[in-house]
Amino acid sequence: DGCKWWRRRLQHMEQYFHAYRIDHVLGFFRMWEIPKHGGGGQYVPEGGLREWGLKNLRAIQTASNMMICGEDLGNVPPEVPPVLLELGVLGLRIQRWCDGHTWKYDYLSVAASSCHDCSPCRLWWNEEWGSVEGWYNFFIGKGECPGGPPDWVSQHIIKLHAESTSMWTINPIQDYIDMWEKLRSQNCKNDIINRPGQTENCWVWRCHLRMEKLLEANDFNNFLKKMLQGAGRGTVY
Repeated sequence: DGCKWWRRRLQHMEQYFHAYRIDHVLGFFRMWEIPKHGGGGQYVPEGGLREWGLKNLRAIQTASNMMICGEDLGNVPPEVPPVLLELGVLGLRIQRWCDGHTWKYDYLSVAASSCHDCSPCRLWWNEEWGSVEGWYNFFIGKGECPGGPPDWVSQHIIKLHAESTSMWTINPIQDYIDMWEKLRSQNCKNDIINRPGQTENCWVWRCHLRMEKLLEANDFNNFLKKMLQGAGRGTVY
């Protein structure tokens, strides 16, 4: 039916938003179909992914003037990136899951320090020491990799993303707050939003700081403002 439901929904959303994110954009190229009797599944369609993806994404893209970001993480078929590029759909770049070189990201992308489906950077630092140590030695390389991490490491992570070659950088507020020691939560294990595959304690995160507290943190706000302006991201769209 030409994605009528999607198109009507997006036309309504355009009254309130300038951009939106498609979760698992790969689903617009293929779906895993399991028959009613519960036998083995298969991808549908099995071929022609480029044509199918173009058809579906064009149908919703032309419904509004909103910018689209497609969550293209995981096992991405080779047909997907060229289609997103052709349509001007931004991809998502999580540094720990790609080659990590933020200065080499495609312009048509969103650079993010983490997302709702993975651990915030401070928790990542405490849970995946092997990859963290490799990251530290490559991107900072001064002495031994510190535990914690200290706030200056969190600042460096955000700075890398602010200075990335992506059109946008969108980072979770947890990673911003962790740049300032006195604003951090007491237990970073409570800062994760979702652990895919688990059903307990997901989607219950609440910021430990009231908005008034953040507005009063002048030293933090001025530091962040200076960083973003220095990276050329002080423009108001």
